[in-house]
Amino acid sequence: MIDENNDVGRPPYIKTMEDSKTVEALAVAGVKQSLIADIIKISEPTLRKNFRKELDTSKARANAIISQALFKKAKDGNVVAQIFWLKTQAGWKEKNALELTGKDGDKLFSEERQLIEIRKIFDEIDFSKSKNITEAPIMVQDSESETDNT
Repeated sequence: MIDENNDVGRPPYIKTMEDSKTVEALAVAGVKQSLIADIIKISEPTLRKNFRKELDTSKARANAIISQALFKKAKDGNVVAQIFWLKTQAGWKEKNALELTGKDGDKLFSEERQLIEIRKIFDEIDFSKSKNITEAPIMVQDSESETDNT
């Protein structure tokens, strides 16, 4: 015989404002949902069911606050903030390139000249002999030519 008045299991979770603020703060900080659930002492499905809004929007709200502060700094003349904003929001990129030029800014070698130089190098290599380039060379020291630096 089953007694219908005998409730088995955990009591239902009742959401509190304190838990809501805790979930929001932890979500903003990037804490995993499994750990947030452990801290609140509820299951992950219960966390997602009761705190869906906090989980979905807290990080976006925090990003909005930080980006507003960054934008204000950039507007007020902070060069670092301006550069960061332009790189992340305006698609600006830095180019680190070294350009070698010859006399009067001319190219050092034409494409044709580069190919000729590459051919010369390949002609000097004896490809018929296999060589393991991963082996370290054997170093032999001549003890008679060494000097004592003590």
